[in-house]
Amino acid sequence: MFRFMFFRILFLSIFCVFSTFAQTPFLEIPNDLSKKNNSVENAYVVVDNEKKTFSTFMVNEQSINAYLYSQELEPISKFASKGLPEGYNEIIGKTIKNGQVRLYFKEYYNKKFGAVLFDFYREQSIETEFGFKLEDEIYLQSHSYQDRLYIITVSKKSSLLNIYTFQHDGKFEKKSFDFTENVFVNGKNEPTTLYKLLYDSFNGLTSVVKIEESNPNSLQITSNLSKIYDRGDSFILSIDKEGLFTYLLEFKVPELSVKIAAIEKLNGMGDEKFNTTNSYLYKDKIFQIGGNSKIMVLTVKELATKKELKRFVLSKDEDIPFKNSAIIEEYATNQSIKTKELDKTNLLLQIFNGGNSGVAVNPTSTGYQLTLGGNEIIKRGGGGFGGPMMFGGPGNGMMINSTSSGMVVTSGFNPTFFSFGSFPYNEANRTKRIECLFNEDFEHIDGEIPQNVFNRLRNHTSNLPKAKAETVFRMDDYFVYGRYFTIDNVYKFFKFSE
Repeated sequence: MFRFMFFRILFLSIFCVFSTFAQTPFLEIPNDLSKKNNSVENAYVVVDNEKKTFSTFMVNEQSINAYLYSQELEPISKFASKGLPEGYNEIIGKTIKNGQVRLYFKEYYNKKFGAVLFDFYREQSIETEFGFKLEDEIYLQSHSYQDRLYIITVSKKSSLLNIYTFQHDGKFEKKSFDFTENVFVNGKNEPTTLYKLLYDSFNGLTSVVKIEESNPNSLQITSNLSKIYDRGDSFILSIDKEGLFTYLLEFKVPELSVKIAAIEKLNGMGDEKFNTTNSYLYKDKIFQIGGNSKIMVLTVKELATKKELKRFVLSKDEDIPFKNSAIIEEYATNQSIKTKELDKTNLLLQIFNGGNSGVAVNPTSTGYQLTLGGNEIIKRGGGGFGGPMMFGGPGNGMMINSTSSGMVVTSGFNPTFFSFGSFPYNEANRTKRIECLFNEDFEHIDGEIPQNVFNRLRNHTSNLPKAKAETVFRMDDYFVYGRYFTIDNVYKFFKFSE
């Protein structure tokens, strides 16, 4: 009897702990538009705040199945689209107008673009391939805002940045910005081009990640040297490839006015030259980090005035007075995460010696949580078009799977899912970091590091079978996580509050 009671109490204790992090069931959508044996390969969601609806798109080998629901979870409409021809493998954005949703795609080599218009009230779709192809331009990223989509490119070997503006009706126009007169410099203080600042000669491509500051972002994302910050009616392209300046190009939409700024950063102290520098924007401040195997420096500046508000300096032979966590080393793949604690500051600083650094900023009730350190991508060979592929270049970390028909879609246009996708990261990587808490004046404060919503969500999903067709999106003041359950042939959503 005692043994039975012991296991009963143990079970209830485990259950209660798990329930603390458990989800609230939100919605189930039967996969009823698919032909027999066609499971859901990918899924993505678009929220229409004006109409108070959200549309779910479930993809299989033959079609894109679209479901429209009210935010009160009442079904409104559903139908299937044949999608675009083979080769269009990534969704890069969307426009919303009059209850219609248009999803925009690019093909694998970043040269051609197309769209699918979903008209839920007529229950029909229109598939369009746009009549241009990038030849001497490199695709960087996209920005969606209301009924317009903006595709950003850079012309090869120049300082010409191009923006293609797409109206919801499919019409588009191109506007070019010539920044030749704005003298960009490299790490040797020699003139260079915008293209060279964005181009990674080692990988042969550009990697510009999309950042949404309201999401919990990790070093796996923020360690990238080129970022686009999604701020609704504006977006900011930040460039940190060279060590002298952080370059910021801010575009207001829809008028497409631009402001450019060069914010000087430390690239050394005394005789110590940094092997790496990087930055992160949060609202009206910029956080700049730099270091090598002996020293790390973090500065906090006002964006408008460039005034330095705070500076933190750390050397390899001292304890870290402003950390609220152990020094954490994490090795992650899409199969597993291995974590251990390091006892010496110099072991943290080793990550900087390879040219890797990053800072991530998340708000707390008393100020800020800063993640400081770096992320190293571990290269792996093999792979092909028939299996998992990475999109968007190194550092983007989103895994996609091709179907047998060649139709591949992703949620790359969704920064919330992209942020969640880095917990854990889907490309083999090694991260070293510390977590730090500061008040609003950037004075260090004691306390436990709070678990953000993505950490709690990941705790939940780690107890489930291997995920298929995951997505995460924000609705009002909460997050919704979705995944496909093969046995039930149902797509299920769960609600997580911050």
